[in-house]
Amino acid sequence: MNLRPLALALLVVLGCKGNQPTPVAMPPSICEVARPIEREVTDYQVFTARTQAIENVDIKARVTGYVLKIPFADGSLIKSGDILFQLDDRPYKAILDKAKADVEFAKASQVKAKAFYDIGLAVQKENKAAISQQELDRRRGALEESVAQVKQAQATQDSAQINFDWCTVRSPIDGRVNQHMVDVGALVSENITQLTNVVSIKPIWAYFDVDQNSALRYEQLVKEGKVKSARVTTIPLQMALAADQAFTIAGHVDFVANQLDPNTGSIRLRGVFENTDGGISSGLFARVRLPRSAPHSALLVSDRALGTDQGQTFLLVLNDKNEVEYRAVEIGQLHDGLREVMRTRKILEPGSNNTQTFKEVEVLKATDRVIVSGLQRVRPGDKAEPKLVDMQTRLVK
Repeated sequence: MNLRPLALALLVVLGCKGNQPTPVAMPPSICEVARPIEREVTDYQVFTARTQAIENVDIKARVTGYVLKIPFADGSLIKSGDILFQLDDRPYKAILDKAKADVEFAKASQVKAKAFYDIGLAVQKENKAAISQQELDRRRGALEESVAQVKQAQATQDSAQINFDWCTVRSPIDGRVNQHMVDVGALVSENITQLTNVVSIKPIWAYFDVDQNSALRYEQLVKEGKVKSARVTTIPLQMALAADQAFTIAGHVDFVANQLDPNTGSIRLRGVFENTDGGISSGLFARVRLPRSAPHSALLVSDRALGTDQGQTFLLVLNDKNEVEYRAVEIGQLHDGLREVMRTRKILEPGSNNTQTFKEVEVLKATDRVIVSGLQRVRPGDKAEPKLVDMQTRLVK
């Protein structure tokens, strides 16, 4: 008889009836925790803007003539009064010289008329019968006519002088000149031919449109006294060009339109920026940020510490017993890569007569230890072993 299978079965039975091994308790999960950063911040709203030169002048010929010289370099910086074009001024010089001669002739006629009139007055004073009143009136009329002729000749000379001066086309503003649109030898027509264009460099404007909802929210903040109106005070404005991430260009709002555009449902605002180095050109797309709150103290956390559950944002926080707590929170804007978390949160609370009221409860303090990594490894109520790090750098403290 083979006893081997029976012996094996007996060993199995005896082994099953022995002491079972005690389950080994899992150690607490190691979690990186950090305290919220408390800092004074300002909330902003960002809009797309378009830069525009404050002065934009089309240079046109103000007299008809041929172009003799173009002394500027296309695209160069120029000063007010710099010569841009020189037209042939010889015809206008001749007209001016004739006008000056006419003035001298009129002045000589005035001297002669005045002499005749003075003689008449002297004769009348000596003997009234020696000259008739009619003759005296005629001489006085001739004198007044000569005075008017001098003024007329002087006006003609002034007009000729203006036309002569306009043969030298000068820049009316400081700025950057465009390319020349006519060449030497070309005939240009008075008030028709455009010669070039000049735009100012500094300061520079930036126009942007604020949508209706944002405008209404801003007006509500003004009524609540949380911000000041851009119509009555200087509101700071920061700008970033398309290639920039940081809003490093400082300016302020200097214009708010008097009504919303019904076609776009927005209101136009304008910012002005010094542009000291001339690096901002007209026509650029840019982003501007407008403050929508007064500076206030805020608690900031890394976005890595935030979780969402059916649309509700939450934080996991370790209490004094190193137990994980769930905190439903309300969040604000990013500030230097960190997200603002509101210190309090409003919750519905049942009241009397089947009514409900809002109660404000504190959900986050500056001394709380917020879990910044490993949110998936722990649940509310779990024990965790904290590893304190810096909120912004995540370096061990």
